[in-house]
Amino acid sequence: MIRDIADRNVMGRYVTALRRELAAGAVDDDAAKAAHTIRPQAEARPADEILRHLPDDGAGPDEDGPFLAHDPIVSLLQTSIDERLREDAGVEIEDPERAGIFERVLDRAQDLLHAERYGPDDPRWITKIAKATLKRLAEGNHPFNPEPADHRIADDARVVVVGDWGTGLERAQHVARHMAEAVTEAQGAGREAHVVHLGDVYYSGVPAEYDRHVLADGWWPVTTTQSEEGVTSWSLVGNHDMYSGGWGFFDHLLADPRFARQRSSGGKPTSWFRLKSPSWTIAGLDTSWNSDVVSRGNTGVLEDPQAARLQQWAAEAGAGKLMLLSHHQYVTIDDPRGIGEDLAQEVAPLATTNRITAWLWGHEHRCIGFATDEIPYMRCIGHGGVPVPSRPPRDPLPPPAVWEVTGSYEADGQRWGRFGFAVLDFAGDTIEVTYRDDAGAETHRETIS
Repeated sequence: MIRDIADRNVMGRYVTALRRELAAGAVDDDAAKAAHTIRPQAEARPADEILRHLPDDGAGPDEDGPFLAHDPIVSLLQTSIDERLREDAGVEIEDPERAGIFERVLDRAQDLLHAERYGPDDPRWITKIAKATLKRLAEGNHPFNPEPADHRIADDARVVVVGDWGTGLERAQHVARHMAEAVTEAQGAGREAHVVHLGDVYYSGVPAEYDRHVLADGWWPVTTTQSEEGVTSWSLVGNHDMYSGGWGFFDHLLADPRFARQRSSGGKPTSWFRLKSPSWTIAGLDTSWNSDVVSRGNTGVLEDPQAARLQQWAAEAGAGKLMLLSHHQYVTIDDPRGIGEDLAQEVAPLATTNRITAWLWGHEHRCIGFATDEIPYMRCIGHGGVPVPSRPPRDPLPPPAVWEVTGSYEADGQRWGRFGFAVLDFAGDTIEVTYRDDAGAETHRETIS
């Protein structure tokens, strides 16, 4: 991340500049293509169609930590600025060991607010940024694959899970290193190892962001050699991955040989999957794909035929216990924006009959456990890579929360919550779960049974 682009106030000025470009007709051709993708039958002037989908106030609501827009156009704007600064302005990045929680831009683009170059008051720069943003918006959304991947795993497999990890920050790389250690440890013990990302590569999941934040050497915790030895890699699609239409996710991330198993029976990349052991059915669901190219993706949805297939999986002979993996949450005590009726209705036949034993998700940037009479083990594991100001322990926790990880560190004069991940060691119909932070320390342990 480049610090200024993750600043809400800076991005507010860019949104104002984009509005100005659209109103002036400076990018009409690009706006027409993007508007046609958003609403083919729209009667409004193309620029007006784009304008009505921008936030009313600045770049959007305040965020804890860096500003990661919950709006596809603003998120694409962040991606476009980042790409152009790296390519056109020749931005170099400091040594991350000295850069605090964000990377910082150096000499040639140090001040993004400079009135004459590389900022929202530079007319030529803004036109270039606006065109790049609208071009990506015009691409629309990648088609949804209605067929899942299906993979058998052992009853004593190790599954390593991380969520909201794709920021490219130094501490996210620390998380990756400790995840890699967990994979190597499993191999050394003669166990299968599988790694799952619960989604979100920032800002909007374009191929270059997957290259920098996920696939670069030393980042994804599974090597090509380990993949050839049977270690599998899986990823769900998050709302940020869909802000660029999911093209980078389907056609770039899943094209990497380490993700080769995430294919439907016809060999096409797919955003949902089943991992089946003798004692468990693990359903990785896509709760982010949406036909609406300007959906903010705040709440989870299940594109058909996922709900029907999930019920089929749960009803099969030998299905065992049922675990769901998703990007979006089912319950919360912190962010009600992420709770929608669609996802709850889709899983209700299974939840109300106590068929779901466990559900792991991301989306909220924290690590916290929930329990209800319907679903005894629900865990948010969304603290993989996004800096969030730390909070003191809450005693008591509001129900349905039952525990929370609150470890922190200090940087840039502020305390931040630690990043982390979870290691699931299957042992028949029970799972020993260890939660670890970016320093490799154990932060919580439990048994799911």
